[in-house]
Amino acid sequence: MKQATLLAFLIIGVAVGFTMWAFSSAMTPYVNIAAARASATPVQVRGKILHDTAYYDERIHALRFQIEDVNKERIEVVYRGGKPDAFDQAPETAATGVVRKMAGSDATVFESDKLVVKCPSKYDSNNTPYRKADAGGGAVR
Repeated sequence: MKQATLLAFLIIGVAVGFTMWAFSSAMTPYVNIAAARASATPVQVRGKILHDTAYYDERIHALRFQIEDVNKERIEVVYRGGKPDAFDQAPETAATGVVRKMAGSDATVFESDKLVVKCPSKYDSNNTPYRKADAGGGAVR
């Protein structure tokens, strides 16, 4: 009976350990742009979308735009997925990816593999670090 109990605890321990490892490797921390530039691992960066910088780059088949974090630091985001439906009206985004140096220069871009924009129902929320006028051109209330 003791061997069966020991074996059961061992199996449960391995399962719990594997689950914790899987969840921890899937979690991507939110950081500011300066910390993203210093990180070699994938991170999430939240920022105000600078809509006047957005365009689709046919050469690399990617949406390119700049974001600005709460520290007023900016970075260009290169996103190769489909443009989110609410992107043109969204004041903010959270992009997941890594910072890479552009070939032949010292400039960096944030290569994103996941892009989440703030949903329209939350546009009037006061739960944002940005003033409403700064978040997409709307009037300040």
